[in-house]
Amino acid sequence: MWAAMLGMVSACSSMTEREKCVVIGSVAGGVIGGGIGAGASVNRGSFKTSRAEIGIPVGVAAGALLGGLIGYIHCAPPPEAPPPPPPPPPPPPPPPPPPPEKIVLRGVHFNFDKYYIRNVDKPVLDEAAETLKANPNVKVYVNGYCDWIGSASYNLRLSQRRAESVAAYLEDKGIPASQLIPQGFGKTHFVATNRTAEGRAQNRRVELVPADQQ
Repeated sequence: MWAAMLGMVSACSSMTEREKCVVIGSVAGGVIGGGIGAGASVNRGSFKTSRAEIGIPVGVAAGALLGGLIGYIHCAPPPEAPPPPPPPPPPPPPPPPPPPEKIVLRGVHFNFDKYYIRNVDKPVLDEAAETLKANPNVKVYVNGYCDWIGSASYNLRLSQRRAESVAAYLEDKGIPASQLIPQGFGKTHFVATNRTAEGRAQNRRVELVPADQQ
């Protein structure tokens, strides 16, 4: 019987732990039950075959059932594994890049019907040249304007000359021509009244406007 029990146990390698416990309990219970049934077949020191034919099978069956039940109870299923921890939260999005620094370039003014650079305005253009050297990738519109005295065609040419005069000055200071876009707008885009000399002087101007800020 023990050999049979060991054979059954070795054949149960593919079973779950609880199933193995039930089989082992049944086999062990059957062996013990059969032994008890055989012992009950002894009458006054002699073995009774008729009793053994009944007692042993009954003992084996009862022992197997009891042993299997004990094995089932004893081998409770293992506790379920805890659920996996939740995934970590996604990292926060990177902050937006800072806005590009706004480049401020001051403009210059011109005498009436003139397009040469006045001495008083040269320091302003020198400062603009240094700013542009520090920002070599910035293109600049060099916009020329006039007051309202004179014809539209004459003032358009004059404003273009004023823009080209400022661009040439900046090129002499080391600013490449590819970084400058001179253009004349004639007597348009007034910033002050044309009814006074002071107002007209403010309108005779060249503005330096970075291309990405126009």
